[in-house]
Amino acid sequence: MRDSRTAARETETADAVVVTGGMGFIGSFVADAFLAAGRRVVIIDSMVSSVLSTEPYDEHPDCTVLQMSVEDYFDAGGTVAGAERVIHAASLVGPAGILRFAGQLGADIVRSCQVVIDQCIEHDVPVCDFSSAEVYGRSGELAEKDTIQVPVEYSVRIEYAIAKTLTEAMVANSRHRGLRGIVIRPFNVTGPRQSERGGFVVPTFVQQALAGEDLTVFATGEQLRAFLSVTDLTRFIVDHMDDAISSGELIYNIGNPANKISVRALAEKIRDMTGSTSEVVYADAKRIHGELYEEAESFEKTPVLRAAPSVGWEPRIGLDALIRETIDYYRPIVGAEVP
Repeated sequence: MRDSRTAARETETADAVVVTGGMGFIGSFVADAFLAAGRRVVIIDSMVSSVLSTEPYDEHPDCTVLQMSVEDYFDAGGTVAGAERVIHAASLVGPAGILRFAGQLGADIVRSCQVVIDQCIEHDVPVCDFSSAEVYGRSGELAEKDTIQVPVEYSVRIEYAIAKTLTEAMVANSRHRGLRGIVIRPFNVTGPRQSERGGFVVPTFVQQALAGEDLTVFATGEQLRAFLSVTDLTRFIVDHMDDAISSGELIYNIGNPANKISVRALAEKIRDMTGSTSEVVYADAKRIHGELYEEAESFEKTPVLRAAPSVGWEPRIGLDALIRETIDYYRPIVGAEVP
């Protein structure tokens, strides 16, 4: 006989898109995109990495927000029975945001992914799992079929990368158990709502410029990053996930190589686009974020797009437009408490 709690939970997910981490930066955009498409959405989020209040979603007739971790949800009788799909975006995030979870980070990422996979197999629900470009562990132009590597010197950032790599293997091997799933490796996703507290560079530079503060560049400033609009990312999930699963491909790089720029040049561009008189200065990241902070192993982190274009997706939003919408989001709220 089914537990009464489980029976009650089944009505929550029936015919819904389940978004774990749906109150975080990426997850909230994913939830918004599905709601805009007329779908019913269930958000499961511990609120550890949230960027929004739940209030707008609490009032939405097609959205349910459950403020608990993924593991707690299933331990309490939760299920994904009848769900249309699961977008597993729940994760501790950010080069600075992950630091306080050193030594616990890897287990947290793996545990939550495992329970989602098991549920999706049990109820035959397709899943999209979020990995990271950090898994490559090296510099350059990075393609899905390339070898990934683990650097010799362990750090919290490497713990994150290893955990994400393990979740990829879990999804891959669970396909032999009947899982219908794909993995996406996002490259430097940014846009409105993204929090500077996680150590993300675009919202940090935008808010520093708008406040008239120095723009703090770490290391040499010549690191190359290709920035992707969160809107382009969510479009892949909403419009192309089904074709991606049907294709048989496992890993999808989602990025925008046309938006490649050095960190120093990015700071100067943001300063100019805001009309700020701020100085661009070099700073010691460890003095700002603590001794556990490390730069990424990738001096250059450029996505090679192969799998995603094969199912009809390509990035559309250029760097200037991406920066502009981030400036427009933060301009009214700089000086107030920023999410």
